[in-house]
Amino acid sequence: MKRNSQVVKRFDLNRKVNINQRIDVVVPFGNYEGQYSSQVADIISDSIFAINTPFSEGKVVNIAIGTKIDIMLRESTGLYKIPVKVIRREVEVTPLLIVELIGEVSKIQERNFFRLDIYQEAKFRVIGNEEDLKELDENVGIEEILSEKSLNSDSTNLYNAIIRDISASGLKMVTRESSVREGQILEVDFSFANLPFDKLLAKVVRVFAEFKQGEKRYSIGVEFIHQDTGKRDEVMQWLFAKQRELRKKGLI
Repeated sequence: MKRNSQVVKRFDLNRKVNINQRIDVVVPFGNYEGQYSSQVADIISDSIFAINTPFSEGKVVNIAIGTKIDIMLRESTGLYKIPVKVIRREVEVTPLLIVELIGEVSKIQERNFFRLDIYQEAKFRVIGNEEDLKELDENVGIEEILSEKSLNSDSTNLYNAIIRDISASGLKMVTRESSVREGQILEVDFSFANLPFDKLLAKVVRVFAEFKQGEKRYSIGVEFIHQDTGKRDEVMQWLFAKQRELRKKGLI
């Protein structure tokens, strides 16, 4: 399943961006490389707006004037990726970054299915990369190819993670492991769901560094590799059952 991303030809900043709206600030490189939570502070014009300067470990993230960053703005149907440049800094009640739109906004259809927020310990390992997807032919499915690689891979290279959310098309997890890269193929432990299968194959589509309590961790977004629609349907049914269970317990 390919990640669905498209350019937004007419992005109306005044309609799509709201004061106090929560956003993520992505710094792609440099001393402050990573992803940080923030909020929109003000809409100044059709292409310029103000955001609260992010904090990490109680300290201001001093993003320099001229730095190009991405603002990630979430809505129910997906995620907007807004490329901006820091044009100045101001201090009112809190320190602000004034940013200007500098390129095409894209919309990422993050989930084609219902998503469940969850906290679940799991393990994963790397078993391949994008090149392995090219081995797919008429007679051999990708799951067969990667399952064979899984059997032959080093089982000691298991990494711990916390799954943060799951849908029938993918999941997001957080790990301390720094070697994971976009395009890699993972085998993710799914035994906690008590389904007929205990592992799922997934492709890494997004990796961001994040900081919490003085520790650098990595947020990894993956898309499941489902050739068997039956597996996808079983994951979906489990998600709905889990949602009902959490609702009965008053947890959501």
